[in-house]
Amino acid sequence: MKKTADKILIIDDDKTLMDILSQVLHEKGFYVTVARDGNKALKKIKDNFYAVMLIDIKLPDIDGIELISKMHKTDPDMRKIILTGNPSLDNIQKALRGGAHDYLLKPAKLDDILNTIETQLTILQKELKDRYKTIN
Repeated sequence: MKKTADKILIIDDDKTLMDILSQVLHEKGFYVTVARDGNKALKKIKDNFYAVMLIDIKLPDIDGIELISKMHKTDPDMRKIILTGNPSLDNIQKALRGGAHDYLLKPAKLDDILNTIETQLTILQKELKDRYKTIN
C-alpha cells in the first residue's frame, strides 16, 4: 500500500487521533496535512488538492456535513470520508447527499481506515482516468 504522491487532509479537533492517523498514514507513504477546524480546512483546500479527506462531523466552528457541502463545491473530485463518534441515519444520509463518499464510525480500526482510503483512491483514479482518457 505504499503511496508516493497521494495527499490526505485530516480534519478533526481530536489532537491525539490526528497525531496517530498522521503518523500511520505518513508511514504508509502518504503526504498528510491536518486541520483542527473547518475554516482551516477550507483555507488549505483553496491552494491544494487532497485525494482524500477524513472529516469529523463535530468540529468546533462548523458542522462537518456543512463543510463537506462547501468542499464538494470547491472540488468534487476530492474524496471525502466522514469519521463520527455519534452516528445517526439522518447524519449519514445528509453527509452522503452533501458530497461525502464514505463514512466510518469512531473508534475506527486502522485497517478499516486504510482500506477505506485505498478504496476511495482506486475510485478516484478510475474516475480521473475515464474522464481524461481522450487526452493520451
